[in-house]
Amino acid sequence: MARVVLHERNRPYVVKAGDKELHLCACGLSENKPYCDGHHMKTVDEDKTKTYVYDHDGNRIEIQSFYDNPKE
Repeated sequence: MARVVLHERNRPYVVKAGDKELHLCACGLSENKPYCDGHHMKTVDEDKTKTYVYDHDGNRIEIQSFYDNPKE
């Protein structure tokens, strides 16, 4: 079944495990999930009032959403 998953964060979660620091993907674009690979950099200039999807080539596409957009 297809699902729509909203990712409202444009930076990774940082988790400290002992002397290591893990960066976990929170934007949904990483090709190395659950770890961050830097793809969130594509999202830093998004308009917070709009909803986007990204295709497999990393191109941003604005969509009309049924969901409320996050407010600043």
